[in-house]
Amino acid sequence: MKAKFTLLTLSVSLALGLACSPAFAESRGIGSVTVTPNPAQAGQAVTITIATEGEAPSLCGLSVEFGDGTGDKIKINGSDAKFPVTLTKTYAQPGTYVVKAEGKKITTHFRCAGEATATVVVQGAAATAAAPSCPSGYKMTGKPSRTGAYRCKAGKGIVDPEANLVCPPSLAAYKTKTTVGCQDVKQTKK
Repeated sequence: MKAKFTLLTLSVSLALGLACSPAFAESRGIGSVTVTPNPAQAGQAVTITIATEGEAPSLCGLSVEFGDGTGDKIKINGSDAKFPVTLTKTYAQPGTYVVKAEGKKITTHFRCAGEATATVVVQGAAATAAAPSCPSGYKMTGKPSRTGAYRCKAGKGIVDPEANLVCPPSLAAYKTKTTVGCQDVKQTKK
């Protein structure tokens, strides 16, 4: 009977010792997922950050689902990959996506504790400015400038341009006998 009692005492002491040691201290695990910018534009890269609650685990497996059918598996190993985990993702289509991070066993790494989600709203891509175009019978000379200014020269047989161009707000339309275009607005000094 004494041998059984000694063995039981040894087992309880060993279990308590491991549970209290820093290597086996329970960490709280995955605590939050943040996405910036949010909302984002379609085609724009977003940054996804996965943080822990409490002490960060140094060895565990993490699965991240981006909400568009794609995902990533990460081995937290304390040197190459550790918390907070930062990922970059680009959503091609507008919509609302749920990013989910949860612990998952990956090869020799047991799952990280906990899970967290974040919702990201992806809006349609920003409208691009319309490409400059010349009126019928005119041909663009050169390429538009970096500000969008351009010039169109009249073809044969066009004597007086009748076309009036509509230019973006930072440009002003102009017209001569053989040319129409949009030019930079000159600023007057005060």
